[in-house]
Amino acid sequence: MTIKYLAHVGLISCCSLLLALPGCDKPSEPPATNNRVTVLETYTQALATEDDSVDTRFGKLSISSSKPDASPDTLKLDDKQVFQQEGIYLSLHQYIKQNARDVVLFGSNCGGSACPQNQFYFLVLEPDKAPEVITHRDCIADPDDLKLSVEGERLIIDLGFQAGKHKSAVLQGNKLGIELETVPKSFVGEENCRWLYDEALGACKDSQEADTSCRDPQSSFQGYLTRGVAAVGEHPGFVGEAFERRCKIACESAKIVDYPTFAKEVCSKSEP
Repeated sequence: MTIKYLAHVGLISCCSLLLALPGCDKPSEPPATNNRVTVLETYTQALATEDDSVDTRFGKLSISSSKPDASPDTLKLDDKQVFQQEGIYLSLHQYIKQNARDVVLFGSNCGGSACPQNQFYFLVLEPDKAPEVITHRDCIADPDDLKLSVEGERLIIDLGFQAGKHKSAVLQGNKLGIELETVPKSFVGEENCRWLYDEALGACKDSQEADTSCRDPQSSFQGYLTRGVAAVGEHPGFVGEAFERRCKIACESAKIVDYPTFAKEVCSKSEP
């Protein structure tokens, strides 16, 4: 009994000592960190091609002409000019609300078949700051193919392809960068391939009239054809060597290959 009693007293004394130590009366807490998470609320609104104005939280943004007979080349915020390119056609594409700031994606185009692609810009509107226009020389794409996505605070525009790589423009904060991603070869798409076959390959056949030697059939292409082939040529599925070969054969024989064969060789279309 004495031994048990002493052991019991010893246990109580030990526990009392532990409880008296600083911090022993409460569970330990993880060390504080300085990591801060930014939570963004992002709202996006696609704007129709015919829209020439949009109401932002900072005023009405609208497109107008710098002169009575000029193209719609001026961007104004409540009648105050924020951007202008004389003789250029401006267009609105996306309205984005990102926490306290607004961002508007707009494009510029020289007009006509000579300009199939737009140069794109971000207009950033923030409290107590002057409007800021941000762009990059490689931020260009066909406006019909434009896609916008959001990843946290990053605004990402899908710009299609460049030199066989997938191209994106990324706005983070007030910095715009271009990202190129290597992707596997894939079909260029039915619309693009059909255009190459009907328009470009057809022009190859007709080029014999201008050059009977058929040494370089594409040299007789009209501007829109040259630009169109170059644009599709950025796609990883376009096989340039195969197109040149088929173009030369079409010129020399005044005949064109069947579409399924052309689509497989030139456009990387797989068998059904």
